[in-house]
Amino acid sequence: MYTFKNTEINNKKASDFETKSLLYLLGMRKDSDEIETVAVDCFNDVTGLNSDFSKLWDVQSKNHSYLPPSKIGESLYTLYDNFVSSIEFYDYVLFIPKLDRGYLVDDKKNIYGYSNIKGKQKKGIEKSLLNKINKNDSGDVPPLFCDFLSKVVFVEDNKKISTYIKRISGFKNKKAVSEKIYEGIFREIRDFQSSLKNSYIENETIKKPSEVIKFNRHITKVDINTLLISRLVGTDVFSFPGVPFDFYPVVKDFDLEDIKDLVQECNENLSRAFFDKNGCKEFWKVTENIIYLIKKNPGGDVFYIYDCLCSMVKVKNEYLEKDTLLYMISLVKTGMNNAN
Repeated sequence: MYTFKNTEINNKKASDFETKSLLYLLGMRKDSDEIETVAVDCFNDVTGLNSDFSKLWDVQSKNHSYLPPSKIGESLYTLYDNFVSSIEFYDYVLFIPKLDRGYLVDDKKNIYGYSNIKGKQKKGIEKSLLNKINKNDSGDVPPLFCDFLSKVVFVEDNKKISTYIKRISGFKNKKAVSEKIYEGIFREIRDFQSSLKNSYIENETIKKPSEVIKFNRHITKVDINTLLISRLVGTDVFSFPGVPFDFYPVVKDFDLEDIKDLVQECNENLSRAFFDKNGCKEFWKVTENIIYLIKKNPGGDVFYIYDCLCSMVKVKNEYLEKDTLLYMISLVKTGMNNAN
């Protein structure tokens, strides 16, 4: 049995830092591909879960302007509480600003274990954490205390907010999209994350991690990716109303029913390509190149952009066939024209 404690019950805006920690889980780790859902302010500030809820990544974020050992110790409390709980977590992460480099054995690292912290600072951290756990200054060492410290990972934030969005999109050409758009997407995610805290779940209990979904305090990778592609392309790719203007040359000889059928087929193909876990990376690669080509050739029609795309990228995804790519190009052109 796991009981949710110390959850935020007000409508306070989620900080940039908490959103960075969410995006860190989804795009900045070597195992980010495994994380499908992020629970917000349930087990901790953010907690990643894989598709069958058998693996959990727990993150406590602390954006203190000054983090002496005593503050670091206090900040570790929720992670320790989860470490000794009935639910097993795969990773325990303290997401923090850059620490005083004098605290570290190797001051060039931004991600490190407890062993990278110097002895003097360790004493202060452990004293503070023990006081928090024991609720007194007895210094008694509770169960699994040393085991926990050996497992905790410190992750320092040293990147701009736009970098977190860029890493999720996977775009190689950093100039394909403006910083302003990336920052706008970040704010949308931050505000959505904040809205999830409106519900009251204090002292609610669950027996297994999958039950957290019933509280509707989660964001899925699909949610984030759908928002990303819609904002980067400039229109809702998966439910565009009507026929994009630039697609008319493709269907000029079709009757109305054939046009409807083709547009529906293209929309379905785009959805299949995007939501297919194995094909999603190719979808992003194609999208990036379409954006680049349209910016480079603003007067080029969909057929010209398609020919250029085929010369740059060998598209292997079965759903991204010619008509679907022409439709995608017309959507991107429409979105970029609307943004100008």
